[in-house]
Amino acid sequence: MKKTLSTIFLGFIISVSLFANENIYFQNANDAYNNGNYEQAIEVYDSLISTNTESANIYYNMGNAYYKLDNIPKAILYYEKARKIEPNNTDIIYNIELANTHIADKVEIIPEFFLKTIYINLRNSFSEKQWTTINIILFIIMLVFVITFFTINRKKQLWFSIAIVFLILTFVSGFIGYDSYKEKTTHNSAIVFTPTIDIKSAPDNKSSTIFILHQGTKIFLLEKSAKWQKIRIASGSEGWLKIDNFEEI
Repeated sequence: MKKTLSTIFLGFIISVSLFANENIYFQNANDAYNNGNYEQAIEVYDSLISTNTESANIYYNMGNAYYKLDNIPKAILYYEKARKIEPNNTDIIYNIELANTHIADKVEIIPEFFLKTIYINLRNSFSEKQWTTINIILFIIMLVFVITFFTINRKKQLWFSIAIVFLILTFVSGFIGYDSYKEKTTHNSAIVFTPTIDIKSAPDNKSSTIFILHQGTKIFLLEKSAKWQKIRIASGSEGWLKIDNFEEI
């Protein structure tokens, strides 16, 4: 028992120490950024990411540092990484829009079906962890009404109906939470890093060029072959490009 407690306590101390070190590194990177040492700041932020320390703040600050260095594709990449974690953050959205004014491609975005927009806004209102908490709370409430249905002889139809409602809400919140997690962890979009790239009609150098993209443009990843990736841009146009011309978000 004492050995188990000692192990738990040691693990707690190590966790606190690692958290403190991460905060120190993050502050050092912020200090370097504030002093105009943008390359140094990027190195420290990158070292945090390499230890699996990911946060919207780190990605956002890296985007800012790259923006200051006039590396627009990298700035957009890290702003987009930040938005995957905090999709409703107005500062991140504003900086993405600002950075996109510096790229050559002005892609017209196809308006989404309004129900899809409503669903995405609902999904993005909470993080996947918050959706998990909501799901657990709804499940517990549903169990309370199920128990009430079996233990109280009055108004059984009412308790049963309410239990069904909370059962449905539990499934819905669970689905949205899973979809939020999948959206955050799935790499289905990327940023073009080649200054100018021909988008082909097929995964073959000899196929016809259907349109041209420039660095900094966001693309959505579809199917791929050994060396080629099929992509779609926000206007809906699709084509193929070599897989070494972009970096996944």
